Amino acid sequence: MFSATSSISLDTQSQVYDFKSEENALKWQGLFKESLGKVLSQLHINLTAREEALEHVESLILQLLMVLAGKPMPHTVQDVEDKVEKTFPNPINKWAIKEARGVLEKGKKKSVELPVEKVHNLLVKEVFQHKIDFQVSLYIVAVLEYIAADILNLAGKYKKNIHHVEHHAITTQDIKTAISADQNWIVLTKVLMDMFEQDDDVSAFSAIEDEPVTAINYDEAVKEIILEEKQYMRDLNLILKVFKVQIERTNQTTPRDMELIFSNLSDVYECTATVLGQLEDTLEMTDDGWHLSVGSCFEELAEDSEFDVYEKYTTDVLEPQCREHLSSLLEQTEIYNRLGTAGHGFREAVKYVLPKLLLLPVAHVLKYFDNIKMLCHLAQTEDDREVLEQAQGMLKPLQTQLERIVSNSGVTVLPRRKAGDPPARNNRSLRQASLQKMNEVQRSIDGWEGKDISQCGCSEFVKEGVLGKVGSGRKLTERHVFLFDGLIVLCKPNSRRSSVTGPVAEFRLKEKFQIRKVEIKDREDSDDLRFTFEIAPREQSSVILFAKTAQDKNEWMASLIMLNTKSMLDRSLDMILLDEEKKNPLRLPDPELYPFAEPDSPENIVLEQPESGGVPLIKGATLTKLTERLTYHMYADPMFVRTFLTTFRSFCTAQELLTLLLKRYNIPEPAALADQSPTPTGLDTKAVKATLRDDNKRFRKEYSQPVKFRVLNVLRHWVDHHFYDFERDQKLLLRLESFLTEIRGKVMRKWAESITKIIQRKKKRDELKPEVVFGVDRSPPPTEWHVYKSEDDWKHPPDDSGVMLLLLLHPIEVARQLTLLEFDLYRAVKPAELVGSVWTKENKQQASPNLLRMIHHNTNVTRWLEKCVVDTDNIDERRAVVSRIIEIMVVLQELNNFSGVLEVVAALDSAAVHRLTLTFEEIVPKLDRALEEARELCHDHYKKYQEKLRSINPPCVPFFGMYLTNILHIDEGNPDFLPKSDRLINFSKRRKVAEITGEIQQYQNQPYCLKPVPKIRSFLESLRPFEEGKETEEINNYLYTRSLTIEPRGCRVPPKFPRQWDGISLRSPGIKARRSNVPHPLPSMRHTPSRIAEEANNNNPETPRVLTPPTPSTPCSPPHTANSDNSVFAPVVLGTASSNCSSGYGSTVTLTSLPPPLPPPLPPRRKRELSLADVSARVQQAPDAPELPPRNSSPPPRPPRRDQTLPRMHSASLLHAHFPPDVPPPRRNSSVDSPPLPPPPPATLPRRLPATGDPATDPFSRMGMDRGAVRSASPSSGSRSARDPHPHRNHFNFNFAMAPPLPAAGAGPQLPPKPYRQTCSLTEPGGAP
Repeated sequence: MFSATSSISLDTQSQVYDFKSEENALKWQGLFKESLGKVLSQLHINLTAREEALEHVESLILQLLMVLAGKPMPHTVQDVEDKVEKTFPNPINKWAIKEARGVLEKGKKKSVELPVEKVHNLLVKEVFQHKIDFQVSLYIVAVLEYIAADILNLAGKYKKNIHHVEHHAITTQDIKTAISADQNWIVLTKVLMDMFEQDDDVSAFSAIEDEPVTAINYDEAVKEIILEEKQYMRDLNLILKVFKVQIERTNQTTPRDMELIFSNLSDVYECTATVLGQLEDTLEMTDDGWHLSVGSCFEELAEDSEFDVYEKYTTDVLEPQCREHLSSLLEQTEIYNRLGTAGHGFREAVKYVLPKLLLLPVAHVLKYFDNIKMLCHLAQTEDDREVLEQAQGMLKPLQTQLERIVSNSGVTVLPRRKAGDPPARNNRSLRQASLQKMNEVQRSIDGWEGKDISQCGCSEFVKEGVLGKVGSGRKLTERHVFLFDGLIVLCKPNSRRSSVTGPVAEFRLKEKFQIRKVEIKDREDSDDLRFTFEIAPREQSSVILFAKTAQDKNEWMASLIMLNTKSMLDRSLDMILLDEEKKNPLRLPDPELYPFAEPDSPENIVLEQPESGGVPLIKGATLTKLTERLTYHMYADPMFVRTFLTTFRSFCTAQELLTLLLKRYNIPEPAALADQSPTPTGLDTKAVKATLRDDNKRFRKEYSQPVKFRVLNVLRHWVDHHFYDFERDQKLLLRLESFLTEIRGKVMRKWAESITKIIQRKKKRDELKPEVVFGVDRSPPPTEWHVYKSEDDWKHPPDDSGVMLLLLLHPIEVARQLTLLEFDLYRAVKPAELVGSVWTKENKQQASPNLLRMIHHNTNVTRWLEKCVVDTDNIDERRAVVSRIIEIMVVLQELNNFSGVLEVVAALDSAAVHRLTLTFEEIVPKLDRALEEARELCHDHYKKYQEKLRSINPPCVPFFGMYLTNILHIDEGNPDFLPKSDRLINFSKRRKVAEITGEIQQYQNQPYCLKPVPKIRSFLESLRPFEEGKETEEINNYLYTRSLTIEPRGCRVPPKFPRQWDGISLRSPGIKARRSNVPHPLPSMRHTPSRIAEEANNNNPETPRVLTPPTPSTPCSPPHTANSDNSVFAPVVLGTASSNCSSGYGSTVTLTSLPPPLPPPLPPRRKRELSLADVSARVQQAPDAPELPPRNSSPPPRPPRRDQTLPRMHSASLLHAHFPPDVPPPRRNSSVDSPPLPPPPPATLPRRLPATGDPATDPFSRMGMDRGAVRSASPSSGSRSARDPHPHRNHFNFNFAMAPPLPAAGAGPQLPPKPYRQTCSLTEPGGAP
């Protein structure tokens, strides 16, 4: 019901004994002064203390007494000791406890100097208000005396030792200086300051002081303020539309009476509506990723003196005349009786609740100043902070005046929040704090039966305190009362705190009543009993309670009546608001003049309610209705705005949309139309005009202003996120700019100017393309070179096809430059190029230029790689080219360039390349496995690819073909209009497409931190493996013909061709960056591609060993560190997975190495590795290997053919099996002088080894076999084309499913075929497998 500023009994200060109040302070003043002088004389005989010094010490120990006697109240000595242990710092707590225990052991009152008898009496009568054991008071006094003695002893020593004065009196400054010089007392003083330097008003949840305050940011604070304003508006409506209206209906009051009671509350309501509207508009206009700034709202309100209405209201309401006049009205019998007919308990609510409600605006305006100060503290931009400071300065005179009025009135208003504290109402911790308080109260009550407090309809603790009860026979007893929002509990304090069964709770339950089942009755004062009221349950006997003072009674009655009548008042307010809406519906323009005012009907809109609730979703609607909902006056739907602006091009043009938005903005005034009609006979002309004026005012506030504001919001979003529409159509931009210059009105002009600034920024960006600039701590890694040492070596491409470049350039740098280029192509694709499958339509070159450019590039890369392979005649050079291509693929995968990875897979799985069995036989097994794992990304509808894409961190280059396929399926599988209608646009279809484009866009914002190499990039951009306009079939025929030339069908030995590049080494530089201090973007984790990269590097004995960091399996980004520079991925900084692994991509970075795959059942031994791309390398021997037998010069005989085949073994299994148990295997990267390997077991054979003819290195020779015979004997030893019934089928070109062929290249996008492998089967003599 009430906002956080409500003062109705949420304050327990009146129930906690206040030592500082004027009345109570007099009772304790000077109580310890004389005794403290005696203590000083015992410590320092020659020293005395001034009176103000003793008063200062007295105030300190009174603060300690407040702690020891505060909540929870102590009942035993152990309770006090626990408080001392927790409150006092170590070792003061131990010393104080030891001293107090010694006093109790002596058992004599004279063992302490402080007046223990007087203290005990005051504690019983004033503080605890129930009997306590004298030992408890003695223990407390003993602790206080020890603390006082310690303070005086320190001050005396300071006076003697520092000032060398023994006869001068100790001053207050001496005591403060002595305390500040002692470390233990510094801690204790800080504890006291933290406890007592707080606001005077204590919240009901002060018992939970140790709960940490939830941090709040600027955006959350603004949202909390908006929620507070909405609740405050409802409270004002309750005062104006319920209480004020009911009092006016008695017909016994005058306008002067209403002004004296309610002052200018209507003006306050209008001010609040303005504040709330501006805050909501600013929040709605702030897009995701923009900093929220509400300082201008408060600045404009301060400039317009909107808050000045509070000065008159505060002055009037805080005058005694306001309360006295309300009381005098209630004393009139006629008014009193008529108010009783307004509802059950309404008369009591006017008497007790209304005075509290009238204080709400006073407290709320003071909270405005606190909110501005808090927002200034949390501001995210310097401009917003400056504007808030200006608003704060303009409101400072008003704040000073209001605080002076409140201070002079003597009326207690609400506790104010400190700057930086979050708003209290919707704080997430309140609910938890309330539950903790209820559980704490229940644990302190003995004899509780039935449901817990939290299960009795209670969600909030209100207050507690001591009230008197009139028992049977007019016997007066005392009750400790706990009040919750659904329950009132009456308890009696327990005098005993322990029993034979254990500790006893602090209170004993006497009665409990549910608030909704009782009636609160006010009672008149009598001669013998005052300040009484009655709780009358329906099924139990009534209980009469009485308070100590009239103020105390008013507080309890206000809380009880508010809770008791809350549902009645809420229903009354809701009914009044509903009746007002029915009697005075919002007047809209004529639909014939303004089509957006047409009522909703099944013929123009179909809605569906989402399962999670909230704003209804549009299933289908006409274009006019879609535009109306896009700028709906009742609520904002940001998700609908984003979806509409992304997909509207599939059902209307940009010019049509702008026309509709401009019509939507120009709203005719309905009141002007009503004025043209004559006034009906018999009606008051003034009344009719007043009604029209009110309707027009409501129309502008609830319809016209929200619609215009949301039209500008849509335009702003359109310009900011889809400016390409205006770049393509200059007439569209000119129309928009002309409209923005014609907008009038201060508020609307502000938003129009913000749109104009965005347009200017977009134009400048178009004129001067910004480059991605990284900070010093995020510099890109240095360029990697191989045969070419720099760009100066690159005079011109060494050949037309660019095959030789694969061998001259470093594979890492080729992958980097390809990734940079493809990311730029990917991020250039706009959502408008995808919606409606426009890339398949006739005007695709105009509708999807960026998408087609990317498709064309991907197709060219795939064909270039195919051509590089088939145009390489020499088998050794061709194997080197294939190995280099796979190495580039591994780096692409490390860079999360899935588009490039699948380009390589498409090239190597094409019909012309895939059939080259002899070429792939000599590929290093690690690279072969890397290729197989890349092929698996395409399996099962790209399941593994989608899993990996969701697990990595940006930046990345996703595979676009899957998105295009999904969009095409949605577009072809769903109609453009709803069934049985040609007017209702199927917007559900557009929403599904928008979800896909949203995923595409989320990967377009994070760039790579890589340095472009202009010549390499220029070469990749200008790839033209075939002439423009060449047909796809012609290209496929050429590639396949070349494939048959270099490896004819059925050949067992590759044809001999001379080397094309004799002067170039075929050895690979590896896929490890040779430079130092080059961090890698991704953390080291166990992942198959990483093992492949590690093994591939280990195959090259000249390349330093490194483990390439893998792609993370979880999308988490550790915080940025200054040491992580040269990262490829920036500004996202990714950490490492282990302590000994640093995020690096260079040779100096030590990363955790991962073990190779373990081939069961052999033990996991490390094997000697081959060079990464050494196509003719011989197995090299370690020095400690056993000596090989002498070589036989005669060729070995061919073994007889057998029907059975040898099982395929992992290469690691074979190499481990070569060594006997007593000979250790050679270490990884063994030297060139390694001894030869022993003969392998006859049952194991490697899948591929170099054909050297040397028995020492060729297992075929050692077994007396010939490779050609093996191939002929194997059932699967034929060429790959032999298994293909259509060897001349069109090979696969890397492109996208459902995409049409490009006219330029003549090739259409296709999906890659499922990969297949050739298995090699061998037989042994004797037929044993």
